Amino acid sequence: MNRSVHACSRVFLLLLILSLLPACSLGTAAERVVAIGDVHGAYEEFVSILQAAGLIGKDLSWSGGKSILVQTGDVLDRGPRSRPALDLLMELTEKAPAQGGEVRSLLGNHEIMVMIGDLRYVSEAEYRSFATPDSEAIRQKELESYIKYRKQRASRTGNRAPVMGEAEKQGWLASHPPGFFEFREAFAPRGKYGRWLRSRDGVTQIGEMIFLHGGISPQLSMRKVEDINGRLRRELVQVDELWGRLCNRGLLWHYLDLEEAQAEAMAEWKSRESMGGVSDPDLQTFLSISKLTIMSSEGPLWYRGFAQIPEQELASKLDQVLKRFKIRHMIIGHTVSPSKRIASRFDGRVFMIDTGMLGPYFQGRASALEINDGHFKGIYVGEPAQEFAANAAAKTQ
Repeated sequence: MNRSVHACSRVFLLLLILSLLPACSLGTAAERVVAIGDVHGAYEEFVSILQAAGLIGKDLSWSGGKSILVQTGDVLDRGPRSRPALDLLMELTEKAPAQGGEVRSLLGNHEIMVMIGDLRYVSEAEYRSFATPDSEAIRQKELESYIKYRKQRASRTGNRAPVMGEAEKQGWLASHPPGFFEFREAFAPRGKYGRWLRSRDGVTQIGEMIFLHGGISPQLSMRKVEDINGRLRRELVQVDELWGRLCNRGLLWHYLDLEEAQAEAMAEWKSRESMGGVSDPDLQTFLSISKLTIMSSEGPLWYRGFAQIPEQELASKLDQVLKRFKIRHMIIGHTVSPSKRIASRFDGRVFMIDTGMLGPYFQGRASALEINDGHFKGIYVGEPAQEFAANAAAKTQ
C-alpha cells in the first residue's frame, strides 16, 4: 500500500513539474518550421515555393497541417504582384490555425518604407493593380487639392502663389498614375494592408531560433524580442501621428512621398529660422526619421552585417548576440545570397534565406528553409533539396 502511494506521489510530482515547464521547451525541436525570404512582388514564384514546401495545395488553401510558416518580410516593392502575395499571406494567416498550423508574417524594410511614404521602389504596375473605374476622377480631384495646398503654403510663407501650367500638370499626373491614391490609402494606418501590416512583428522566436528581415546588430542593446517589436510599433505610430499633425497644420500635403515631404519640412524649417522663429518639435522629429530604429542601418529590418561582413570579424559579436537572446540560430532575409541559394554562415548559426525570388530583378530563384526536428534543409522548385550538415547546424557559441 505504501509503495503504491509513493509511486503515485512520484507520478503526480513528475506531471506537476512538466506542467510548469514553458510551453516552448516541450516539442519545439519536433515542430516543422518553413521560412521564406523576400518576395518583392514575385507572386507566381511565391505560390510555387509554398506548394513545393507542401504548405498550400493547387487551390492555394493551407495544406501544411501543423507546420509554422515564417515569411521574413519584403513582400512589397520592385515586382508587379505584391498585392496578391499579401492577400495570400493574409488568408493563410487566418486559415492555417484550423489545421493546427501558423503563419508568422514579419515586417521588412520595404513594408516600412511603403507605410511611411518612401515610394522609390514601387513599380507602376503595383499602383495600377489598385486602379478602379473611379481612378481618373480621383486623380483630377487630388490634383486640385495639391494646387490648393501649394497656394496656401505660398500665402503662409509670404511667397508668390505658384502657377501650375499644362505641362506641369501633365508631369504631375504621369508621376501619380491610376491607382496611386488608392495604393496610398490601402497602406495608410486605417487601410486594408496598412492596418494589417501595423499589427505584424519585426522579429519572431521559435525555440532557439530567431527569424527577422535584416539581423540583430551587436549595437542593438535590447535583450528581448518583445522589446524590439514594441519599439518598432511605437515608432510606426509616432511617424503616423507626425504625418497627421503636419498635414492638419497645412505644412504637408497628405499624398506627398517621404522625399517630397522632408523637402517641404526642411523649407519650412529654414523659413522659420530666417525669421527668428522658435523651433518646431514636430518638424525636427520628422526631419530625423532616418535615425529611428525602423529606418536605421543598424536596425533589425536593415542591418546587413551578418550577411556581408567577413565571419572572422563578427564571430565573437554574433556569439554575444545569440547568448543575449538565448538562441542558437538567426534566420535572415534582406540580403540576396551570392550563390542565389540558401547560405549557412558562422558554422550554421546564421542562415541567409533571400535567394532573389524576383528573377527578372535579381536573377535568383524561389526557396524555403525547412527546419524539422533539428535538421535544416533548403527547398527549391524543381531542384534537389539542399541538406545542411547536422554538425554545422548544431554548433553553438
